[in-house]
Amino acid sequence: MILTNSGTAAADQIELSGTVPSGWKVSFEPKAVDRIAPNENKEVQALVTPSDKAVAGDYVATLRAAARGESSSQTFRVAVTTSTIWGIVGIAIIGLALLTMIGSVVWFGRR
Repeated sequence: MILTNSGTAAADQIELSGTVPSGWKVSFEPKAVDRIAPNENKEVQALVTPSDKAVAGDYVATLRAAARGESSSQTFRVAVTTSTIWGIVGIAIIGLALLTMIGSVVWFGRR
């Protein structure tokens, strides 16, 4: 994230926070910003970690910055995807079952 102070006074002691779905974690690096001068930017890394039980889909995360009564927030859409390896494994199992069935018909023939 890029924090921008578009005001005429310096922003001091900026606290960063976030609201994420239940079981998720959000952390910031750095955890707080001491000061941003007027018309200055500061870059902050936000790490959003989904829970182990999160299913594939889109989720909403809101990240906030607050300093001396002033605050700003931004809402982000976070996409969770599943590994394609499980799709490949599923197709392989189905293929193996079909080959076994066809092999059985060829070996034993129609009786």
